[in-house]
Amino acid sequence: MARAKRTARAEARRRYRAEQAPEDVIEPIDDAPPSPRREPPPTRGTLGTPGTRRSIGAAFRESFRPLDVRADLRALPDLAIHSKALWLPTVLTLASTVLFAAVRPSTASDPLSLVTAFLFQYFIVTPGIGAVFIAGFLAPRASWLLGAIVGLVSAACYSFLGIGGFIPFAANQPQPVIRDVVVAAFGLSPILGAFFASAAAWYRRFLSLSNPNRGRQTTAANAGRLPDGRTRAAANKAGARR
Repeated sequence: MARAKRTARAEARRRYRAEQAPEDVIEPIDDAPPSPRREPPPTRGTLGTPGTRRSIGAAFRESFRPLDVRADLRALPDLAIHSKALWLPTVLTLASTVLFAAVRPSTASDPLSLVTAFLFQYFIVTPGIGAVFIAGFLAPRASWLLGAIVGLVSAACYSFLGIGGFIPFAANQPQPVIRDVVVAAFGLSPILGAFFASAAAWYRRFLSLSNPNRGRQTTAANAGRLPDGRTRAAANKAGARR
């Protein structure tokens, strides 16, 4: 009987609470704007974002540029005037030619002969690999065209030294051999020059894409330096000591 009374009392309390509860239940209205969707952080290989480090494979693919012959030809006069990618290797090649003709290096081991022979190999001998590499690395566009022009300049300089007898091995060669060397120089230099200059331009783009913050890090490091080259921390310590 006691258990039945307790059960009846509990049932009565539940009914009383149900009767006292408000009839209209106000449901919450969600007027708050939806929270913005959080984008995942960019990964190391994210493409299409300037300043983002690419993966090696992505940087390798993005470094290639399509060949636009007409646009490159139209841009050539502006490049010749405003870009040092053409005149700098041309001046170096001409200066190397003049130096070689004046010094006429032989097997001597003096420093001037060694420097002249080095410049001859990299700026005059077909295809003037040093000159065309500089042209391609500095070219903002049309690297193949600038490389072909610089290659023709090196071929002209090489032919001048060969015909004039300034090159030791050409001094004792018959004219047909020298003529064949000149023809080969003018035939190969523009082709090889365009190829190596394009490779140099591709390599520059590859370095820029694979490490885009290299220049920014240098700028940030120099931003805290004073005109005399000292850092601000060093200047503050010097002032505190005084």
